[in-house]
Amino acid sequence: MELETLPKIYNQKFYNALHRIEQKVPPIWLMRQAGRYHSHYQNLKTKHTFEELCKIPELICETTMGPIQGFDFDAAILFSDILFPLDYLGMGLAFNPGPEFANPLTEQILNNEKKQNFSDYIKFQIDGLTLIRDTLPDNKSLIGFVGAPYTLFKFAQRHPQSNSNLLNDFLPVIEKILEENIDLQFGIDLDILMIFDTEAQHLNLDEFNKNVKPFIEKIANKYPGKIGYFTKDIDDEKYESLKTIKDLKLTVVGSNQDIFSKLSNTDLSLQGNFPNEYLAIEDIDEFKKRLDNFIRYIKDQDLAKRAGWICSLDHGVLKTTPEHNVKLFIDKIRTEL
Repeated sequence: MELETLPKIYNQKFYNALHRIEQKVPPIWLMRQAGRYHSHYQNLKTKHTFEELCKIPELICETTMGPIQGFDFDAAILFSDILFPLDYLGMGLAFNPGPEFANPLTEQILNNEKKQNFSDYIKFQIDGLTLIRDTLPDNKSLIGFVGAPYTLFKFAQRHPQSNSNLLNDFLPVIEKILEENIDLQFGIDLDILMIFDTEAQHLNLDEFNKNVKPFIEKIANKYPGKIGYFTKDIDDEKYESLKTIKDLKLTVVGSNQDIFSKLSNTDLSLQGNFPNEYLAIEDIDEFKKRLDNFIRYIKDQDLAKRAGWICSLDHGVLKTTPEHNVKLFIDKIRTEL
């Protein structure tokens, strides 16, 4: 009889949150925790382009590790960009400094035979992820990610000549690429992989269930308990729809929602939901007031209601966020709960 191999536990608090085990102090990580607000990232950008930070494995690792070393987050998230699958399709991605495409999305691009396998194209990302896992302390969790199909379609429309009527043709093509990207990332020992889908916030429920949900279900079924999903300021209808995906592990709740009342009525783990605008407040006294109110709100909840909670923001860290706010946020959450 073959013995079952138990998964390795890296960060205990992150593990507890994903398995809805009660704990006083939650794990903390932030979307865009490696980014323009952080002096470590700013220093790297004086020597390297954004594309180099995303495509040179050693720089991927160094950029990812910056906030772990600087702020002691409980989890690291791969430093990369969601748009590389569009570049692989042939759209000619460049950053100047924001993303630009040399070629529009067309039927021809979707049907063209590609010059190389996707696994060869994306090797830089997987090599970087391997370095991160090897470099991270054993008590830090690791998060991978991809962009969601619908959000990538909306990004592709930023080229003025892209065909806006190709969604039904685009989705199966990009979903196949993204599934391979996810498979490759799970070749590394990830704690969870996030599917980032900012643009889905603009869909109604029928559009969401038709164009977004099937891919999440497919990937969550393939990697049960290992997939998280994010769309900005998720509404109640989409949230209830996500709850029906049996093997989905995590979603992010915006500051427009009461995260702890939702935790009591779901098997999902929930991440959030301090407003990123509050974290960026320059006036330290005003920031402390908002943070103290947040901590009081948390302490008013029974521990059982907090099981499954990952402490984070409602969206990514803003580039104007003071570093000392991030440090204070982490310190007060860990010492006052």
